[in-house]
Amino acid sequence: MSLIDIFSEEFTKLTVTTESDSSGNTLTSFTDGETFSGALVLVSSSEEDSRLLRKYTLTVSPEVNLSYGDIFRRVSDSEVFEITGEDTGESPEMATFSFRQFEAADYYSSTSVSGSLTITDGSDTIILPVGTDYVITKERIGSVATASDGGTVLDVIGCRVTLRVTELRLSREMASALISMIEGSPFMSVTYPDVSGSVTADFLFDIPKLQAYEFDDDGVCTWCAVAITATGKDVE
Repeated sequence: MSLIDIFSEEFTKLTVTTESDSSGNTLTSFTDGETFSGALVLVSSSEEDSRLLRKYTLTVSPEVNLSYGDIFRRVSDSEVFEITGEDTGESPEMATFSFRQFEAADYYSSTSVSGSLTITDGSDTIILPVGTDYVITKERIGSVATASDGGTVLDVIGCRVTLRVTELRLSREMASALISMIEGSPFMSVTYPDVSGSVTADFLFDIPKLQAYEFDDDGVCTWCAVAITATGKDVE
């Protein structure tokens, strides 16, 4: 596949907002900005401190407004990347069309996600801290039958994952954004740390329960405790 063939790949620039909760955890959310077309090509892949680090070259037209540190999402799979190198300059004279090139990397490779949980509907993304009440459980899915010798057997089809956060303290804005995402698209993609490494899977989310509220002196809600339950969409 040539560079020209994939130059129509769609991306969206993101504005990153971070805030800290009362425990010092950092909450991150993304807001979509302008879209642009380009070509993102993997240059190298290595492992460092048990983390996979991938570097890319991003090629765009001269009109695309990008600079060092910008965050962007690939529309096709919602993967998020960061510009890690300045524009390398104008396209060479032998090129048949004009372009600019930047160095890029996986956003979550350059920003640690240890102990965090990422939820996305493919358009908006929220990164939540994983607290002590964060639980991932796997339940066997199958049918029970009685064998000829009278014993009971389980015909296992696979396992279904359930995600639960029994109480997560969020700002009013963060809780509202999360609930709006789930109400608009109950099936969400979740990336979470697991004993085998980072895992990404689709979940069916229940509407979060708001269990407690905190108000300021003017009676305005500032924080609330949220309970989250989601069931894996697929049987593993």
